[in-house]
Amino acid sequence: FFSVPVPIFNRNQGEIARAAAEGEKSNRSVAALETQIAGEVASAYQEFESSRQLLIDIERDLLEPTRAARTGTTYLYQAGATSLVDVLDAQRAFNDTMETYYTAQAAYRRAQARLALVVGKDVSQ
Repeated sequence: FFSVPVPIFNRNQGEIARAAAEGEKSNRSVAALETQIAGEVASAYQEFESSRQLLIDIERDLLEPTRAARTGTTYLYQAGATSLVDVLDAQRAFNDTMETYYTAQAAYRRAQARLALVVGKDVSQ
């Protein structure tokens, strides 16, 4: 004998439940991705702001005083009022400050590039 199943009571409940579960899984994946992106943006922005502030602080507090000290010491040396060692110390301090400044500039540019990457647009000012 032949038997043919007749889906009288089957209303695709299994397929409906599977589709609902897949939809919920997709919603959780989207929420997790949004959280990850928000974290990356916050981290990149914090890095950008701290490197920008460091650069501002160096420009404001260190560059001009060390440049002035180097210039003043050189002038005093030329006038015979100080030693060559003092001139070399002032030059070394200036060089150290410039190295710090250039390192801070590089960190700022890297942070700027990272922020631009995570937000998907140019953030240069």
